[in-house]
Amino acid sequence: MTDTDRKAWEQQQRSDRIVDKAQAVFFENGYENTTLPAIADAAGYNKRTLYLYFKDKEELFLAVVLRGLIQLRATLAKAVDQAVSDDSGLQHMARAFFDFSVQSPEFLDLIMIYESRYFDYLNGDGSFAPDSYRAQCQQVSADMARMVTAAIEKGMEIGNIGKDLTPQQLMLLLWGQIFGVMKIFRMRRQHFREAFGIRPEVLFEHFVAMVERALKF
Repeated sequence: MTDTDRKAWEQQQRSDRIVDKAQAVFFENGYENTTLPAIADAAGYNKRTLYLYFKDKEELFLAVVLRGLIQLRATLAKAVDQAVSDDSGLQHMARAFFDFSVQSPEFLDLIMIYESRYFDYLNGDGSFAPDSYRAQCQQVSADMARMVTAAIEKGMEIGNIGKDLTPQQLMLLLWGQIFGVMKIFRMRRQHFREAFGIRPEVLFEHFVAMVERALKF
């Protein structure tokens, strides 16, 4: 390893450590209550060192969100691969989203904030520096939107989904529905079964069946 390679490796290690610690702080405190001094303290660096790697809290937030988005994309892609030829794959994707939300609820919380504040639905990837965390998050989010849209197109082709709306329009509705349902589950997670008389995973299956029936309009 050359001196240049070693220096680059050391810089990447420091950057990864900062993101690791930022992730823990964001998970514990949430986006609004997380500060750069708190992240610096957790990482064992001062703020000046943090600024050598990340320009502000937003960039660190997006670096953490990117990790969650990549995990979610991989989860959905695996679900699509499980679909048979006469299946759109939407049910598999919905259950995969549920599993991700249950297993990584903190990532889900941060992704919801990213979706509401940072994802650009109109201008796409060209609005940001190609190597920026925001551009990378944009790309992964767009990849997932294309995956869901492709599944809807497949469902339309095999006759399982009606054609009153375009695939992209349906994708938006389904994306909003599943995020909304999982947000409610997350908000009501304490004593859920006692309060509603049903386990979240069972209620979610009813939601999936209900959506499947509605898609045949």
